[in-house]
Amino acid sequence: MIGKRVGSAIWMIFSSAVMSQQVTTMSADDIRQTVEQSVKSELNLLAKQQKWGAFDIALVTFVPESVKHLPRCQQPLMINGRDNQSMPIGHLKRSVICQDGVNEWRINTTVRSTLTLPVVVAAKALSRDSEITLADIKLERRELTRDTPFIATLERATGQQVNRRLRTGQMVNSRYVSAPPLVQKGNEVLIIASSGKFSAQTRGVAMETGGKGEQIDVQNSRSKKVIRAVVTGSNQVHTQF
Repeated sequence: MIGKRVGSAIWMIFSSAVMSQQVTTMSADDIRQTVEQSVKSELNLLAKQQKWGAFDIALVTFVPESVKHLPRCQQPLMINGRDNQSMPIGHLKRSVICQDGVNEWRINTTVRSTLTLPVVVAAKALSRDSEITLADIKLERRELTRDTPFIATLERATGQQVNRRLRTGQMVNSRYVSAPPLVQKGNEVLIIASSGKFSAQTRGVAMETGGKGEQIDVQNSRSKKVIRAVVTGSNQVHTQF
């Protein structure tokens, strides 16, 4: 009888210790949910900024076994990206950090992120240096498993100049297109010089080809002085004095 009581007491102590351990340590699910919510928030923000169509996110997160030894954080966990990707697509690295004033720890996780959404693709073969028209492209739903720059709207691609040949059905990588030049080398340009509320205009000759927002060398037709100016319109540049 005494042996049974002692055994029961030991079992209760053991059970309490196990329950206490479960309550006061982190779990893989805790970490996984926090990391995946962070990645989804990143993608949702990009979707809003870049006006994506309806998209789906699939995440597979790997959490080290050592997580079960970490004390439960008393403050919201912090997530720190450990890769240099422009978008959280493909193979990601995320550090999970606890700094609650009592516990300070960090654990590294990896995430496989897949994004499925409509992207701009070539409706026909496009030659280099051609300007994209609406008839040249279409939206097609694609699955992206790596950080590949894409264009999500037809409007953004229309009017761009192709920097390399595109095959029919090929996704229009945003690195393969650029704004067509507004100033060609040798063109006469209008130079607008400003300072505060004052501005003056003169004529010049473009020494370089440039698109909107790019800086190019321009020679003042009167003084023959070469200056740096920003392309602001068709055969128009802006500088300060």
